Amino acid sequence: MSAHPESLVRHVLCAVPQLVDPNFRRAVVLMLDHDDEGALGLVVNHLGRNHIADVVPGLGLRWCGPTRARVRIGGPVSPSRGWILHDDAHWDPAAQALMPELWLTTSLEHVVDAGHQDTGAGDSRVMFLLGYAGWAPQQLEAECAQGSWLPVPIGGDAPLSSRWLFETPPDQMWEAALRAIGIDPGRVSGLLGGRVGSA
Repeated sequence: MSAHPESLVRHVLCAVPQLVDPNFRRAVVLMLDHDDEGALGLVVNHLGRNHIADVVPGLGLRWCGPTRARVRIGGPVSPSRGWILHDDAHWDPAAQALMPELWLTTSLEHVVDAGHQDTGAGDSRVMFLLGYAGWAPQQLEAECAQGSWLPVPIGGDAPLSSRWLFETPPDQMWEAALRAIGIDPGRVSGLLGGRVGSA
């Protein structure tokens, strides 16, 4: 894959209110990949119905975090495919580093082999997601040009830190991300005008 000159990796994308696709209503999407072959991200603020505590035993794990924590809907593509965002590099020796204090796990093989079945204990932060958002080549660029998405940098010295993903309640993420770049969420609709197409 060749690098994209204006990659949106290390950004979250905030869907504008006029985006009519229900999968992305006020969605906040953490971008994982963006190049000439397309783009991939995870919706981090849409909650599913399942509680993490009910799901992880079938994965060989023990949930030690908040009992009411729920799995999130990462997007409409491959809804049974699991993703785990976390802030502990030692929990999964094979995790992919996304940015400082944020790792991505897509297979639990190395977690179990390392004896790290206890999950979500203490100060560790973990987010379980099912599904993802995907874009064909040039599709995301076209949607951004249409005004469907507002990009917000995340990680390092950006307006949002990786900790923000875990510390912000899902129902507050959309407004908080926009405010981080000086946008009043209440004015987004008026600034952008009419409806835009679905993602």
